Amino acid sequence: MDIMTFNISLHRSWWREHGPGCVRREAPPPDPYDNPHDLQGHAYISVSGCMVEFQYLEVMHSSFSILLALFGFVFACYVVSVFTEEGDSCRY
Repeated sequence: MDIMTFNISLHRSWWREHGPGCVRREAPPPDPYDNPHDLQGHAYISVSGCMVEFQYLEVMHSSFSILLALFGFVFACYVVSVFTEEGDSCRY
């Protein structure tokens, strides 16, 4: 969708082309002399046979990243509290 890139990019989702079960077919772009506004070096890709739609895979990937970051933050807070308690216990 162009709305996700604000119409400024030819970004394609990695999951769209490399999801489980997806069959990727690449076709060369048309001749640049036919349409000078097309960007060279970009191929047209058709994907079929995916087991799960790429939007769901992206949501799962993002959710896993958020949970991993949350776990890391909680663990970091725990480590900081352990070190500050050790420092307080050595003062007497």
